[in-house]
Amino acid sequence: MTDNEPQENNDERRISIKQAVSAYAQSEKVKSGLIWICQVSDQVAAMDAPGRRQGLNLLKTLAHMVADESDLAGRITGDRCWYEIGKKINMALVMINSGVPQETAFHLTQALTRVTRLGGRAASVLKERGLL
Repeated sequence: MTDNEPQENNDERRISIKQAVSAYAQSEKVKSGLIWICQVSDQVAAMDAPGRRQGLNLLKTLAHMVADESDLAGRITGDRCWYEIGKKINMALVMINSGVPQETAFHLTQALTRVTRLGGRAASVLKERGLL
């Protein structure tokens, strides 16, 4: 995940079909990843020391993968909202790195809400144009 903030926001211009398709596809991938991280973090929180360390490593890997997808979505669509989603995922990574995976749910839920909103907006554009 990079800290490069996109310069443009889709609210400032009309979203193209290509951007809507990209935003919708990326939102579905990122949503799934966020749900996986939430589920795994609950399981890791209940583990004992050796399993917990391995679980935390798995969580870090998953969170980085989802953060990278979010970053990619921001670069593809130019929508600043993806940058905000990335910040929420980074906060969840801070919790994971601190050894408190049970504290990720708050940040991941905020990210999930934003991703769902972006996916819904993209789906509306596609539906308006008869493509969904």
